[in-house]
Amino acid sequence: MSHPADKFSKDEGYYASMADLMAGMLFIFIIVAMVFAIDVRKDKVEAVAEAEAKAEARVKAELEIPATPLDRPPPVDTEIVVRARLVEAIRDFLAARGVRVESEPREGLLRLPAGSLFASAGAVPLPAGQTVISHLAEALDRWLPCLSSGAPPPDSNACRPFTDARLRTVRIEVHAEPGQRTVADAESLTGARAVHLLSGLLGVSPHLLDLRNDAAERLLDVRGMGAQWPLEPVLTGAEKIEPVKPAPAPAKIAPGKNGAGKNGADKGGLAKVEAAKVESAKTEAPQPRNQRIDLLFDMIVPGTEQPGQAGGLILRPTAK
Repeated sequence: MSHPADKFSKDEGYYASMADLMAGMLFIFIIVAMVFAIDVRKDKVEAVAEAEAKAEARVKAELEIPATPLDRPPPVDTEIVVRARLVEAIRDFLAARGVRVESEPREGLLRLPAGSLFASAGAVPLPAGQTVISHLAEALDRWLPCLSSGAPPPDSNACRPFTDARLRTVRIEVHAEPGQRTVADAESLTGARAVHLLSGLLGVSPHLLDLRNDAAERLLDVRGMGAQWPLEPVLTGAEKIEPVKPAPAPAKIAPGKNGAGKNGADKGGLAKVEAAKVESAKTEAPQPRNQRIDLLFDMIVPGTEQPGQAGGLILRPTAK
């Protein structure tokens, strides 16, 4: 026969096991709930941080002024090469017709001495100057339409080396010799020469006045500059003549019957050497370069537009 105390002890152990099981399940539930809450809070913090970063970047982009790049844009190299080809083509065209010019191809500069085009104080071109102007008009009319609009190029094959660039302006500047006249007189003289020069160019190639750049502005710009841009004199290749070397000292002649005649011949040879030295010094004297006509080719560089400069970078000659 079982004792009542034994039955009570068995029921108490059962209830104790159920309580432990419920406490364990509650503990596990609490841990799971805490992990979930931590994950949710972490995702929320990350989302808020990301939104704040995006908003800050957007505000910074709106307020920041784009900086002008310090490095030269890659397209400039193409423009320089094409402009150099243009200057060399015009230079060679004129040289083949006997017109002497100076050039800086990579700087976009072509220079004609004006001393052979005009009289010293005259504004009307001399006959030789009219010929030079005619050749210059032919050269400009041949190649300028390749890099501009407004007139069809007379020779499409000649335009193939120049299809990768566009001209902004072709400036033709007429300069005078400083020091020989007042500033006002120099400006008046070069202004009158510029008018006659433009008239001579248009008389041969009237289409030059129709040429326009990509902004629909007139391409050709001819102006008188007075005497405000003097240049240093240089020796040209024809003027760089080797100095005459002095003749060796004459050998002593023993006194004799024909001594006087030989000494006279030696003195005459020395006199010729001295005269050659003087002539060489005159030939090597530098010639003035201030009285000149400068052609400067300004190029447009696409892809370099900046705020306030809708047309992009303009590549201007810097050499003088």
